[in-house]
Amino acid sequence: MKKLLPLLSLVLLAACGKKSSTESSESGNILKNLTYTVDTVVVDPGEELINLSMGLFVSDVSKDAKTLYQFSQSDLSLTVIDLDQLKLDRKIFFEKEGPHGIGSFVSEMKVLPGEQFLFSTFNSAGIFDSQSNKVKDIALKANEYPEIEVENAQDLNFQLTRSADEKYLYSLPGGFTEANRDLALIDRTNHAAKMIDIPALDNTGKFSIMFFSNGMGEISLENYYLDEYQGKLYLSSSVTSDLYRYDFQQDSLQLFSFPITVSPKEKTEFPKTEVSSKEEQREESQKVRSQITFKHLIWDESRQLFFRIASITIPNENPDSPAKISVFLYAFDSAMKLVGETLMDDLKSIPSSAFFKDGKLYSYVNVEDELGFAVFTFDF
Repeated sequence: MKKLLPLLSLVLLAACGKKSSTESSESGNILKNLTYTVDTVVVDPGEELINLSMGLFVSDVSKDAKTLYQFSQSDLSLTVIDLDQLKLDRKIFFEKEGPHGIGSFVSEMKVLPGEQFLFSTFNSAGIFDSQSNKVKDIALKANEYPEIEVENAQDLNFQLTRSADEKYLYSLPGGFTEANRDLALIDRTNHAAKMIDIPALDNTGKFSIMFFSNGMGEISLENYYLDEYQGKLYLSSSVTSDLYRYDFQQDSLQLFSFPITVSPKEKTEFPKTEVSSKEEQREESQKVRSQITFKHLIWDESRQLFFRIASITIPNENPDSPAKISVFLYAFDSAMKLVGETLMDDLKSIPSSAFFKDGKLYSYVNVEDELGFAVFTFDF
């Protein structure tokens, strides 16, 4: 039995909040004098092994932030982590095929009420219980929803998700190489569907890079984020600070653009979308990474605030030396007004798969091949 490791002595006290202009400080920037400490904790896996080959790429946290669920494609298992006790609670194993199969490659996983799970693949989606049983097949069929025009039926399921009240399904239809995406919204009560234009996110697809060689292809994509909080859907992407909020009850879409001053507001230099060599692929990827990259929107229940993280990674001229990383933090009130922004000067790594628990920001870290978290305590 492996023992729970104590808090590592990674404690950082950083004074942040340097501003590029007096405008932000005069407008009530709550992060102006932000300080924070960072502790690292490690999860006790017991006699089990937590597969970290893909980190927390396919994972989700329960609404009460007490449980983390991490999916492993290698053995189709869902690792259940008790975040209060910081230990592995159990594993749930799923089948690939058959009436209760989850499919060949899970691209999205979402925790639903009652410890049910929505698994999406490229051509299927379903809801499963904690005993690995499929309780509902929710894959979308093109002929059922003529209002949604796609070339291939499976393209309907890109980032397919169910609303918390179970009344709606929504996705961002299109194949991997789709340049522009719209929001597909399906009202399950009356079996009606519609497409909603989200043009502020159209540039997201323009940062895709495809490399083909010997009949094989590689593609790197920027991220779209679909986050539901308090009955509203927030749509954003990694290339811009702009975001949309869709109100299910009011059937209304609102665009938010923010007066950010500590960082660029969006990526602006487009890469080549098709490259013919590994070297060219590396150069174009570097062009994308050296621009601002935004993470998804995170809700902090304790403060009743939204937070968002962004970063810029500038490669070192010496390839053996680490890249220069700048990490930015933004705060928004519940009405999506920007109320704080700062450059986190002394932070040398980018928070990953972040979420809030008890007012602290948890960020995934790999600690000697064990699942760990950098736990940020903010003071402002």
